[in-house]
Amino acid sequence: MTLAEVSSVISGLFLADELQWNHTSASMCLLANVNASKGKSYKPQDFNPYEQMKVKEGATKEQAKQLYETFKTF
Repeated sequence: MTLAEVSSVISGLFLADELQWNHTSASMCLLANVNASKGKSYKPQDFNPYEQMKVKEGATKEQAKQLYETFKTF
């Protein structure tokens, strides 16, 4: 098996896992909204670890810009 084939298999596994988490997070959201107190609502993104990782990636870009501005003076 070549490196390209291994990479393709791994990316396919990650995609399948992300799709399963989309389904699971939708079910968890439904259950949480049924049992939530009045005025409280949830979104599937609240339960999906892949969505939470995307939010963290955005934070690192902001931190990188701040570091760039800090070291720009040197």
